[in-house]
Amino acid sequence: MFDAITFPDRLTVAVPAQLAEAVRTVAAARGLTGADYVRGAVQARLMLDGANFDRLPDLKRVATRRGPSRAL
Repeated sequence: MFDAITFPDRLTVAVPAQLAEAVRTVAAARGLTGADYVRGAVQARLMLDGANFDRLPDLKRVATRRGPSRAL
């Protein structure tokens, strides 16, 4: 059975436009939503820093693609 994952809290950060576009480009190239890509990146950084938290499962919700896929 599929257990629904809920995300009751939000992190909001301001980033330069170039960084935001890079996230969108890489996430689309991997077939992920931007949110799942960022969640994975934050989780990876926290693991490197030795933070104590419950790890997320491998998030692979696919984003709908408009037009041809974009290369990195």
